[in-house]
Amino acid sequence: MQYIFRTLSIIVSTYSFLCFIRVILTWVPSLSYSRFTQFLASIVDPYLNLFRGIRWLRMGSFDFSPAVGLCLLSVASNLLSNFSHMAYFSLGAILAMIISLFWSMLSSIITFILILFIVRLVIILIKRQDYSYGNPFMENIDRSIAPLVHNISKIFTGGRKITYKVALIIAIIVLFVLQFGGGILFTWLANLIAGLPF
Repeated sequence: MQYIFRTLSIIVSTYSFLCFIRVILTWVPSLSYSRFTQFLASIVDPYLNLFRGIRWLRMGSFDFSPAVGLCLLSVASNLLSNFSHMAYFSLGAILAMIISLFWSMLSSIITFILILFIVRLVIILIKRQDYSYGNPFMENIDRSIAPLVHNISKIFTGGRKITYKVALIIAIIVLFVLQFGGGILFTWLANLIAGLPF
């Protein structure tokens, strides 16, 4: 049984790597029509397309659907790998693993968004202006993150009008607390469930 789980883990990891290559190749338009890219697309696009229609995975021009697809493959690979090392199975241990892997995936997304917010705040502090008019790259980032920044800050400001800089600071603090508190909560929950006698 352990050999089967190990083999399945290797297969899922290999497929995940192929998906990652496919995502990277989409960033290079000149390679989109190569024979290798077309072959790779025929293998991995049916899986990646499962996530493309989900609206909340898009944040402006950022599309997180490939990241979620890759994270789920990583979770599956880790679960299979962990199963291959387990002497016996218990529902508590399996649920604890799933909870830990779910938090790992969620934490990665929070970290990515947090880095975007911090970079944007640093640029605002250096340039001393809230929005980057005339810079297409920064305008694109602002269009992508501003709705999320304002939705997070609105919870704590009661809908009062605040500057983009202040909204970013509030959103960064909230995400830091969420990251720290979530880590503690999910670790406690995983340990609690792992200790279940069945």
